[in-house]
Parts: sequence; C-alpha cells; structure tokens
Amino acid sequence: MRKFYFVQILVVSLLLCSACSENKGDVAGGITDIDHSITLAGRVVDDAGNAVAAARVVAYIDNSISVVDSIETVSDKQGKYELVVSDSVGDLVMLYAEAESLCALANPKFQENNDLQISKKKSLKGNIDGAESGYVRIKGTSLTAKISKDGSFDFAGVPSSEGLVLQYVQDDAAIASYSISTADSSDAIILPTFIEKHLSMDGGEMVYDNDSTLAENVEYVDGISGKAILLKPGQFIDLGTLDPTSGDFTISLWTKWNGVNENHQILVAQRSYWSDSTSKFQWHFERTNSVFAVMKSAPKEPVEITFGDSSIVPVGEWSFLTLVSKDHHISMFVNGEQVGETSEFTANQLDASVPFRIGGDEISTETWDGAIDEVQIESVARDAEWIKSAWQSGRENL
Repeated sequence: MRKFYFVQILVVSLLLCSACSENKGDVAGGITDIDHSITLAGRVVDDAGNAVAAARVVAYIDNSISVVDSIETVSDKQGKYELVVSDSVGDLVMLYAEAESLCALANPKFQENNDLQISKKKSLKGNIDGAESGYVRIKGTSLTAKISKDGSFDFAGVPSSEGLVLQYVQDDAAIASYSISTADSSDAIILPTFIEKHLSMDGGEMVYDNDSTLAENVEYVDGISGKAILLKPGQFIDLGTLDPTSGDFTISLWTKWNGVNENHQILVAQRSYWSDSTSKFQWHFERTNSVFAVMKSAPKEPVEITFGDSSIVPVGEWSFLTLVSKDHHISMFVNGEQVGETSEFTANQLDASVPFRIGGDEISTETWDGAIDEVQIESVARDAEWIKSAWQSGRENL
C-alpha cells in the first residue's frame, strides 16, 4: 500500500463544471474582492486569428482536486473580454473559452497575455511510471481519466492549450502536477512517460548486494511511518533503468544518518560505473572534501556542485532531504530549508540506459550509513512551499 507524508484536506464543496461542453452552468460567487482584485483581460480568436464574438469565457478557480468557484462573461464584437477576480486566488485561476464546438483552456501563469485561441478538441494519452491507481484530471475542467494498473491514462477530448496542467490524484490528495502543451497541429497527442515512484519500505523493494544478486538479509528498522531500511555495507535499492533526468525532477527521502565514516556515501546513483559513458549523475556525501554534493563524470575533470559540509544534515535523528532540478538548475533542501546555492547542472546524456540506485552503487564501500524511508522520485520540480509542507507533515509521525 502506498503511503504519502502529506495530506490535503478539502474544506470547500465541489462545484461541477464541464469543459468543452454545451452545459453553461450557473456562475458561482465569492471570488471577487474589489479592494484586492486582479483583472484578466484579452481576446478570443479562432485558429486564423479572427475575433470570436459572443464566446463564453470563464475563470475557474481550481484547488488541484476540483473546481471550487468560477466567474464568467462573454466576448464582445471584437472578441474582447474582461474578468475580475480576487488576488487571493490568482494562482488558482484557469481561463476557459468556448464557442459552438470549439474551446480553449489557458493557465495565465504561462501566458504573455490572456488571449484565448479556440480550436477543436484533441485526444491525449499518457503514462505515469509508478502509478497503479487513482486518476488524472485536467486542471480547470471536470475532465478526468482513470489510471490503469500499468500507469496509463487516456482522454478522448481535451482543449488545445500551451499551459494545460495535468493533476495526478489519489485518495483525495493531489500527488503531482505536470504542465504540458496540447497546442501543436496533431489531433492525437501521446505524452512522454511521467515518473511518480514511491518507496514506503513495506518489503517490496528490490535490495541487492554488491555482486548484483538479491540480498537475502535486509534489515528493517522503525521509520517515520512504518518501517525503514538500514542498508548493510555493499547493499543498495535497485530501481532498474528509471530515468527522471530528461526534464525537471524531485528526489526526496527521510533518513536517520549515522554521520561521517571513512568512505563516500551514496544517496542516489544513476550509473553503471564512474565514467563519462556509463554514468549520468549521483547525489552523495563526498568524504574527500567532507561535503554533500551532486556530481557527474566529465572528459577532463568531474563536475561537482556542493551544498554544504556534514553539519547540514543532523546525525542520529530523522531528517528530510530533497534534491530538486528545475530548468537544469539544481538545489538541495534539508528539513524544508534550502542549503547552499541553486546552481546550473545537467546530468550526462547517454545513449544507453544505466541503473538507478538508492543508498549505494557498484562500489561496496559507498553504501549510505543510515536508515532510509519514504523515498519519492518525481518528474516534476517541487517548490519550496511543497517541500516545507512535506517535511512538516512527515515529522508529525515522529
């Protein structure tokens, strides 16, 4: 059973809406505040750039689980529209427009202006590696698609959008968000695989000894929620050829570190061996300079980004460590707070797949010295607010 260390509680009632449909619905109230408001204004146009008059335009307020409020208008003869919403919900707004069978959906955060280009709907297919249940919804709509056991999902018709946001939802919690574009010329869109891998240390992990055989003796200890794994020297958790490094990613885990020893200690290693052609990157405690770092091999000399010395991670107590890569810039967080600087870093790009391992690598002496629990790997860059919330939720179990 999957465990998550953050919970989102719904405190608002569900307002049903229907994207790309003929149902107009009532306008919900409560999202305007004249003294603290923002104006969303733009034009509704067709694929040729012509103004569309009398188009229905809606600002949907979406909390990542459902649409909770809305306000709407219609475009004038020049295709212009204007909507006023409270600035307190500005980050939750999705703009929707429809005219006859054509529609558009836009996230104002991703737009230079708020023009809405309506066009016909498209089919959309995708896959979330690591997901076996739950559903995917399109933010700002009532469109949902059930996730199959192989992680796949399928939408029959979605709006064309540069800033469409997919929400992965499970057990009434928004697990992840993925920003995509459906604005290309294709009528059928197949997305790259998203990653949402979670290891709750429930006995289903693939723990290997250094000779690449399954470990016969795996030690489980008390974790932050249930059990954690305390790897023995030479062991590591193997995730096959999982590869989150093609875009943004977040790796997070809880650990009770035993501190510095005489060796390097691996948190994450994506490599077959330490060479340009067989390694992508690793996140570790580097014993030579006594620093936490991400590193990759390079033809002339290794590329290393350091975050701080051994003092940044407490010894003998549970800590929440997070590594975030956004737009090829890497950051590390400890217990909800950033340590060191955000620096440019791109993992090596290889022609062949290489192993992704937690807590160790092919060198028997580089095992992480401490208990590991609640490992999560995602193809989305979590922000500082999410990281702090995850840490606060997790420590409530301590």
